[in-house]
Amino acid sequence: MKSQKGYTLLHAVFTLSIFLVTASCIPAVLSGINMIENKLDPSKEYEWNLFSHQFRMEIRGAKNIEVTESSIKFIKNDEEILIEEFGNYLRRRVNRKGHEIVLGPLDSLELNSASNGVEINAGFEGAVQTGRFFTYAQ
Repeated sequence: MKSQKGYTLLHAVFTLSIFLVTASCIPAVLSGINMIENKLDPSKEYEWNLFSHQFRMEIRGAKNIEVTESSIKFIKNDEEILIEEFGNYLRRRVNRKGHEIVLGPLDSLELNSASNGVEINAGFEGAVQTGRFFTYAQ
Protein backbone atom coordinates (compact mmCIF):
# COMPACT_ATOMS: atom_id res chain seq x y z
CA MET A 1 0.00 0.00 0.00
CA LYS A 2 1.30 3.47 -0.93
CA SER A 3 1.89 6.20 1.66
CA GLN A 4 -0.75 8.92 1.64
CA LYS A 5 1.65 11.60 2.98
CA GLY A 6 2.46 14.43 0.60
CA TYR A 7 2.44 18.14 -0.12
CA THR A 8 -1.15 19.17 -0.65
CA LEU A 9 -2.72 22.29 -2.05
CA LEU A 10 -4.13 23.03 1.39
CA HIS A 11 -0.62 22.94 2.87
CA ALA A 12 0.68 25.29 0.15
CA VAL A 13 -2.14 27.81 0.73
CA PHE A 14 -1.56 27.72 4.49
CA THR A 15 2.21 28.32 4.06
CA LEU A 16 1.61 31.15 1.59
CA SER A 17 -0.86 32.86 3.94
CA ILE A 18 1.63 32.72 6.84
CA PHE A 19 4.33 34.22 4.59
CA LEU A 20 2.03 37.03 3.40
CA VAL A 21 0.95 37.94 6.95
CA THR A 22 4.59 38.04 8.06
CA ALA A 23 5.70 40.06 5.01
CA SER A 24 2.90 42.59 5.46
CA CYS A 25 4.11 43.33 9.02
CA ILE A 26 7.66 44.22 7.94
CA PRO A 27 6.90 47.79 6.72
CA ALA A 28 5.05 48.59 9.95
CA VAL A 29 7.96 47.30 12.04
CA LEU A 30 10.52 49.27 9.99
CA SER A 31 8.38 52.41 10.23
CA GLY A 32 8.17 51.98 14.01
CA ILE A 33 11.93 51.55 14.30
CA ASN A 34 12.50 54.70 12.22
CA MET A 35 10.05 56.67 14.38
CA ILE A 36 11.78 55.52 17.57
CA GLU A 37 15.19 56.49 16.13
CA ASN A 38 13.91 59.98 15.30
CA LYS A 39 12.45 60.45 18.77
CA LEU A 40 15.67 59.33 20.46
CA ASP A 41 17.85 61.68 18.40
CA PRO A 42 17.70 65.10 20.08
CA SER A 43 17.11 68.14 17.91
CA LYS A 44 20.02 70.48 17.24
CA GLU A 45 18.24 73.28 19.09
CA TYR A 46 17.95 71.07 22.17
CA GLU A 47 21.60 70.05 21.85
CA TRP A 48 22.65 73.72 21.57
CA ASN A 49 20.58 74.69 24.62
CA LEU A 50 22.09 71.85 26.64
CA PHE A 51 25.62 72.86 25.60
CA SER A 52 24.89 76.54 26.37
CA HIS A 53 23.63 75.74 29.83
CA GLN A 54 26.58 73.45 30.61
CA PHE A 55 29.15 75.91 29.26
CA ARG A 56 27.53 78.86 31.04
CA MET A 57 27.72 77.01 34.37
CA GLU A 58 31.30 75.95 33.69
CA ILE A 59 32.72 79.31 32.62
CA ARG A 60 31.10 81.16 35.53
CA GLY A 61 33.97 82.11 37.84
CA ALA A 62 36.66 80.90 35.44
CA LYS A 63 40.07 82.58 35.30
CA ASN A 64 42.75 83.05 32.62
CA ILE A 65 40.45 82.64 29.63
CA GLU A 66 42.36 82.15 26.38
CA VAL A 67 40.42 82.04 23.11
CA THR A 68 42.00 80.92 19.83
CA GLU A 69 40.25 80.30 16.53
CA SER A 70 39.74 76.62 17.42
CA SER A 71 39.79 76.39 21.23
CA ILE A 72 38.85 77.97 24.54
CA LYS A 73 41.07 77.36 27.54
CA PHE A 74 40.42 78.49 31.11
CA ILE A 75 41.16 77.62 34.71
CA LYS A 76 38.41 76.66 37.13
CA ASN A 77 38.87 75.02 40.53
CA ASP A 78 42.60 74.59 39.81
CA GLU A 79 41.86 72.52 36.69
CA GLU A 80 42.62 73.51 33.12
CA ILE A 81 39.46 73.15 31.03
CA LEU A 82 39.93 73.00 27.27
CA ILE A 83 37.00 73.23 24.86
CA GLU A 84 38.40 72.56 21.39
CA GLU A 85 37.36 71.80 17.86
CA PHE A 86 37.81 68.11 17.06
CA GLY A 87 36.90 67.40 13.45
CA ASN A 88 33.25 68.43 13.10
CA TYR A 89 32.69 68.30 16.84
CA LEU A 90 33.41 70.40 19.91
CA ARG A 91 35.05 68.43 22.69
CA ARG A 92 35.93 69.10 26.33
CA ARG A 93 39.12 68.04 28.05
CA VAL A 94 40.23 68.52 31.65
CA ASN A 95 43.97 68.89 32.34
CA ARG A 96 44.64 67.74 28.75
CA LYS A 97 42.99 64.39 29.48
CA GLY A 98 39.72 62.90 28.35
CA HIS A 99 37.56 63.17 25.27
CA GLU A 100 34.02 64.37 25.96
CA ILE A 101 32.03 65.42 22.89
CA VAL A 102 29.84 68.35 23.94
CA LEU A 103 28.45 69.58 20.61
CA GLY A 104 28.26 68.41 17.03
CA PRO A 105 28.40 67.58 14.25
CA LEU A 106 28.97 71.19 13.23
CA ASP A 107 28.96 72.82 9.81
CA SER A 108 30.88 75.85 11.09
CA LEU A 109 32.38 77.12 14.33
CA GLU A 110 33.59 80.59 15.27
CA LEU A 111 35.09 81.35 18.67
CA ASN A 112 35.64 84.97 19.70
CA SER A 113 36.91 86.64 22.82
CA ALA A 114 34.41 89.01 24.42
CA SER A 115 34.81 91.41 27.30
CA ASN A 116 35.15 89.16 30.36
CA GLY A 117 33.84 86.15 28.43
CA VAL A 118 33.50 84.25 25.18
CA GLU A 119 31.24 84.37 22.12
CA ILE A 120 30.51 81.14 20.27
CA ASN A 121 28.86 80.96 16.83
CA ALA A 122 28.04 77.38 15.87
CA GLY A 123 26.40 76.47 12.59
CA PHE A 124 24.60 73.21 12.01
CA GLU A 125 21.83 72.09 9.68
CA GLY A 126 21.75 75.47 7.94
CA ALA A 127 21.15 77.50 11.12
CA VAL A 128 23.68 79.46 13.17
CA GLN A 129 23.34 79.49 16.93
CA THR A 130 25.08 82.30 18.82
CA GLY A 131 25.90 82.38 22.48
CA ARG A 132 27.74 84.87 24.69
CA PHE A 133 29.08 83.50 27.93
CA PHE A 134 30.61 85.55 30.74
CA THR A 135 32.82 84.57 33.67
CA TYR A 136 31.60 86.99 36.35
CA ALA A 137 35.01 86.46 37.97
CA GLN A 138 36.34 88.97 40.47
